[in-house]
Formats: sequence, C-alpha cells, structure tokens
Amino acid sequence: MALSIQEIGQSCIASWRVMKGETEALQQFDLSADGFWRSFLVIFLLLPFYFLSLISEQALMLEYNLEQGQEAAEIASGGALLYIGKTLSLFVDWVTFPIVLAVLAGSIGIKRTYGPYIIVRNWSTLLILLPQTLLNLLYLAGIIPSALLVMLTFPIVGWVLWFRFQIARVAGDCNVSTAIGLVILDLVLSILISASFDRLFA
Repeated sequence: MALSIQEIGQSCIASWRVMKGETEALQQFDLSADGFWRSFLVIFLLLPFYFLSLISEQALMLEYNLEQGQEAAEIASGGALLYIGKTLSLFVDWVTFPIVLAVLAGSIGIKRTYGPYIIVRNWSTLLILLPQTLLNLLYLAGIIPSALLVMLTFPIVGWVLWFRFQIARVAGDCNVSTAIGLVILDLVLSILISASFDRLFA
C-alpha cells in the first residue's frame, strides 16, 4: 500500500495534464481498486504543506492581534488547540466528500466514473497546495507582507476551483452543470467541516 516515488511523480504530472483537460492523462493513474484506496494515503504527503499553512495562519493571527493591542502570550495560548482542531478537520474533510459522493453517485450519473474521479481528486491535491505553500513560505521568510499574502490568495482560490472543475469534467466525465455542482458540494462541505472544528476547538 506504500506510495512509491515513481507513482507520486507520475500522478502529479498526470494531475497537471488533467487540469489542462487531457483525458488521456487518466491512463497514467492507477485506476484499480488498490489504486483507489492507496490514493487516500496522499493525505500523509500533504501534512507538511498543511502544517506550514497553519504556521502561516497563526503568524497572521498574531500580527493582526498585536496590531489590535492584544498580548502575545494570550494569543499563543491557543496555538495547540489550533493545530489539533485543524489537523482533525483535515482528516475528516479528506474522507467526507468521497463518502457523500459515493451515496449520491448513482443519482447524479457518475457511478461508473466515481473511482477515477476520487483517485484524481486525491492526487491533484498535492499540486493544488503548491501555489499557496509558496506564498506562505515567502510570507514567513519576510519577503512579502501579510496584505499581499491575503490579496494573492484570492486568485489561487479561483485556480483551485477551476482545477476541481476540470477534474470533474475529465475524470468524472461530468457535464458542465454536474461538474459545477460537485465543486460547490466539495467547497461547502469543507467550509462546514472547518467551521465546525473551529467552533469546537475555539
């Protein structure tokens, strides 16, 4: 079940090709049942990028609250809960959409392509995180200010939504309306899960 360097590289290249709309790129993924379950292991490759985003988020919170006159010690006291809550949220989010979609697949006409769609969705997350990871590194290194970090995050969100749309179109073989619906469902579930864990660990 372990992920090999070759599979990681090949799947990332194939994910990029899917984003460009190349249907033949699907042949580069392991679309077997074993490949389906193994694609969920990608979450462990995501953890360093995710923790970096949490460090960046905490730095932004610290910067903002210090500007508001709040004490640094008071802000830092919630750091552990932030990491616990966000990490749990990531794992729950990682499996919730595939489970919900498995229930809906037959009714929305993607039962045949459900497996490839989830496989590509999982693998593509590695590429999806890269632009924001670069921004976080630049911010934490002091190369760009917080205002620029926030401003540049918006076009990245748009790119992520487009990437997800392309995955639904190419891997899920969905029409435009279904693809848009899947992107919205994925986004709404992520927001709800994140907000729930934020309240739970506030």
